[in-house]
Amino acid sequence: MLNTSRPGRVKSVGWLAVVGNSFTALGLLMFDYQSGGHGEMGSFYHSNMIWFLSFAAWGCATGIGLLRAWRWARISTLIFSGLLAAFGIVGMVALLRMPAGNISGDMVLVSMVLPALLFLIPIVIGYRWLVLFSRTEVKAYFGRTGTEAL
Repeated sequence: MLNTSRPGRVKSVGWLAVVGNSFTALGLLMFDYQSGGHGEMGSFYHSNMIWFLSFAAWGCATGIGLLRAWRWARISTLIFSGLLAAFGIVGMVALLRMPAGNISGDMVLVSMVLPALLFLIPIVIGYRWLVLFSRTEVKAYFGRTGTEAL
């Protein structure tokens, strides 16, 4: 018997992906077409815009696929979750390995440890999604035909 709480969680992840990536793409486009220059970051921003929008489109497509229970969307979410957790771990290690300079005491905590703890957020989200989308009942949910998934 299929656990009814899992499809609800899958659909909430799907809505989060669609809404979050849509707002990200809209924000990127609004920033791109604002008046005035972009300063020193302008050339970097414009040269990487295609990558940013491609990842936002990937997220929107995956979110729609999760809502419609398409099989490839589960695999796409597993890939994204693994990348999210891996980049979070790499970022945390890189930040903690940076030299502290001439700071000590509370400043080390504020300038190195607390920002490194922020990397726990994508690590935990990536891990949770890896666990959720690897479960048997979620695999069965995505194994059904399109009319059964609704």
